[in-house]
Amino acid sequence: METEKIRVMWFVPPLLALVASQDPQAIAVHADRNRSSDEQFDALVAGGVDAVVTSMDNVIGWNRRAGPRDFRVVAQIERTTPLTVVARPPLRNVQDLRGANLLVDAPDNGFVIALRAMLCDAGVASDAVRLTPAGGVKERFDALMAGQGDATLLGPPFDSMAQAAGLACIASVQDMYADFPGQGVVVRQGAANAKVAAWLRALERARQRVSESAELARQAVLAAGFPGGVAEAMIAQNPGSLRPTTEGVALLIAHRRSLGLVGADNDYWTIVDDSMVEQSMGGQK
Repeated sequence: METEKIRVMWFVPPLLALVASQDPQAIAVHADRNRSSDEQFDALVAGGVDAVVTSMDNVIGWNRRAGPRDFRVVAQIERTTPLTVVARPPLRNVQDLRGANLLVDAPDNGFVIALRAMLCDAGVASDAVRLTPAGGVKERFDALMAGQGDATLLGPPFDSMAQAAGLACIASVQDMYADFPGQGVVVRQGAANAKVAAWLRALERARQRVSESAELARQAVLAAGFPGGVAEAMIAQNPGSLRPTTEGVALLIAHRRSLGLVGADNDYWTIVDDSMVEQSMGGQK
């Protein structure tokens, strides 16, 4: 049994972490729910956490900030992150967002890049919308429900909660970008240590268990207090591998290139370090 404890931050507990927590061989996890990606960045820089679960695009943005610039994605823990543009009436499509106040986590990194790409592809100029930082997914949901913005990106369970409250789901990132990747485990290269490697081994065992038993995974999600519908959505995104997909990373870079943003000169290996995933898989390809 692993005796050390890894410190992590995430917006919502991911499926593989919930399943891994039931594994008596898994390293103990001290997890905090963060309110924004900036909070994750600050914690990693200060050494307050060993890893964060976040949008893989954040690595591109964080490595352009003043600071250590040694962030890497070491694993991808879901096939894709389901993201829906949810809007208040009377907005009904992406074109209607022209002139809207959009609630985001950060304006220049993370899932907002996919939203900005959607707007660009729909012919909505970047200066035709207002991007208002409002925090992580729960914080954006709360702000949208309070009428502090016109639309935002939400994932399960907040997208269905907003729809049940009368808001409209007007577009899906996955419908527009089939290769959009799931969240990654992000570390600083200098801090990519034995605790992170041990956690990735536990997540790989969890990934295999989910593949073998959807019911086991469902019970882990229900035990964490999530409804059955969220469990099914999470299970559907169980990845075929913890290795970040080349197609997904390429899409993130392509979005930045199409928007004229910094980071378009990145490639897979300036964003990803898959060495610990290789170890967790026993070198399997």
